[in-house]
Amino acid sequence: MNKKKFKINANFINNYRAYFFLIIIMIIGIFTPKFYTAFNINAVTGNGSLVMWLGLGFTVCLIAGHMDLTVMYMSTFGALLCLGLHSINGLPYIVCILIATLVGVIVGLANGILVTKFLIPSFIVTLGMQFVVKGAMYIYTGGAELSIGKDYAFNEFLNEKLIPFLPFSAYFLITTLIIFIIMIVFRYTRFGRNVYMVGGNLETAWLAGIKSDRVTTLVFIISAAACAFGGALNGVYSGSASITMGEKGISPLMIALTATIVGGTAIQGGKGSVVSTWVTLIAIAFLKSIFKKTEMQVLVIAVILIACVCYETITLYRRNKTVGTRPNLHKEYLEETGKAK
Repeated sequence: MNKKKFKINANFINNYRAYFFLIIIMIIGIFTPKFYTAFNINAVTGNGSLVMWLGLGFTVCLIAGHMDLTVMYMSTFGALLCLGLHSINGLPYIVCILIATLVGVIVGLANGILVTKFLIPSFIVTLGMQFVVKGAMYIYTGGAELSIGKDYAFNEFLNEKLIPFLPFSAYFLITTLIIFIIMIVFRYTRFGRNVYMVGGNLETAWLAGIKSDRVTTLVFIISAAACAFGGALNGVYSGSASITMGEKGISPLMIALTATIVGGTAIQGGKGSVVSTWVTLIAIAFLKSIFKKTEMQVLVIAVILIACVCYETITLYRRNKTVGTRPNLHKEYLEETGKAK
């Protein structure tokens, strides 16, 4: 049996571009003062965990061939709901987080039904749902900022380092654990394979007997529930939350979208990995700590995004150009007719 030779070529670099991106950032970090301190690593990974939940939601939907633009508002609503139920109503944090997650399930279910049963494009559905969720936030809070109150026990837990020799907060470790669980589900279960098939070719999925409507609806539920859950944790981790959370500087939604594409998730669906998106978001978080100015962050991220989109577009064009062709047709004819030498 012939073993395939390992080659580092353009295709290999493209397949693992998220990891190369992180490696480049880590190399640049060597020349940045106080970059590799435990405090900086803890702060960067902890503060960047919220966007990782958004990237998780956006990636699972895009793999299925859909877009979920509600991820940022869903996470903000989850944070506000969790803090409000605890500080105002006095409910335990576990109950508050479960209620916030349940609201995410309801919003995801509504998105899925509108997309699958009413055949409205996911872009339009989730764009409209953004305003519904934001309106609900204003009704619930009256535009006021909410805080955790006087109970700091859970806040301290999420901020502390669970593993002494690793400079990572409990919030980041919980985020990472959930992302890897979703990765295992998508890679090694029938549901995960169905999601990839639905996103790759809806007609093929139908011929294979896959209930695409159910798969699509479940994907939207996972996205909204994960963002609401992550947002609730982020509200406790940060100690406060407001309706305008994350709207200063680069929008978290745009960062999540960028990381999803840079991480290798195909815009047309059927290809991608939540772990690659997670790696890209870690790289972007460290990139932001290197380039303090927002304009430099925007410039670098935009250049990387444009390069990835251009490469994917050219690759897709070349692939589609050869679909259905048989470059060795003449050779096959000679072999079948016995005229080949």
